[in-house]
Amino acid sequence: MVVFILSTIVVSAQVVVNKQRAFPKTVAAGNYSGVTWIGGDRYALVNDKSPTAGFYLMTIKTDSVTGSLLDARCDTFVTNGLPNRDEEGICYVPQTNTLFVSGEADKRIVEYSLDGKLTGRCMNTPDIFKTARNNGGFEALTYNAVTHRFWTTSENTLKADGDKPNIDRKIPNRVRFQSFGDDLQPLSQYWYVSDSSAVTSLKGKSTLGISGLAALDDGRLVVLEREIRKTTRYIGSFVHVKLYMVNLALHQPGDTLQKTLLTEFRTKFNLTSHQFANYEGLCVGPRLADGRQLLLLCADSQNQYKGRLKDWFRTIVF
Repeated sequence: MVVFILSTIVVSAQVVVNKQRAFPKTVAAGNYSGVTWIGGDRYALVNDKSPTAGFYLMTIKTDSVTGSLLDARCDTFVTNGLPNRDEEGICYVPQTNTLFVSGEADKRIVEYSLDGKLTGRCMNTPDIFKTARNNGGFEALTYNAVTHRFWTTSENTLKADGDKPNIDRKIPNRVRFQSFGDDLQPLSQYWYVSDSSAVTSLKGKSTLGISGLAALDDGRLVVLEREIRKTTRYIGSFVHVKLYMVNLALHQPGDTLQKTLLTEFRTKFNLTSHQFANYEGLCVGPRLADGRQLLLLCADSQNQYKGRLKDWFRTIVF
């Protein structure tokens, strides 16, 4: 554990965290839990409580110089009419012009055409992932067309691997990062250890999880860790987001990955600020005019819970 701590280096000075924005007139209230870039201004998002299984096609415009959000609108909901699978993660594969969507309810990752039809293909996920806890399974999913690798992991520690953290159990999540090839067969697997809770109180609720992954062209992965702190009466609640970078080239399969802090930020809910944003979706977006990389995050507002939360989006540039 000491080695793990020493390997965490803060490099946030190299990163720009743009202001989060919501677009209530053009993006309907939802439970947006995953996002992927299709190209240009086009993105696909999943809603883990949508009426039926499927995904939303959205137009999201960003400034080509700063990466800041300019506009977002929901164009259409594409569905095959089947029951929602608690869809949490989504990634686009340009070679086949298809989308893969992970479901926490059925613990499967399946392929859709852009018109919402199932292709019949799915990931051959190792059996160990069947021990995922309810609401703690395949939350994150990403694909990179240069490396030809899919990556996924469970949100929390699998039952087979030990206990998961909570408000009175201040331990990290220890999860398995699993890769797949274009043939959808499993490849390398690595261990990843999250940070432990920073909450000292034993009142209310604390939820730690890995909610997003973004695969870069050079083989590195951006990891979205977030802690949700809910107080008894909500005032003082917050979400603490940390983005870490892992370099797989420095490790062998089966290793515990060292991680480098890319940036972190906190959103909160109190008497003067209703900026609380539970960021669950993460994807690589377009490069800016100067070559810097843009990341897009989307938040799950629980259908704009009690009219207090918003469907926030945020961009990060590095």
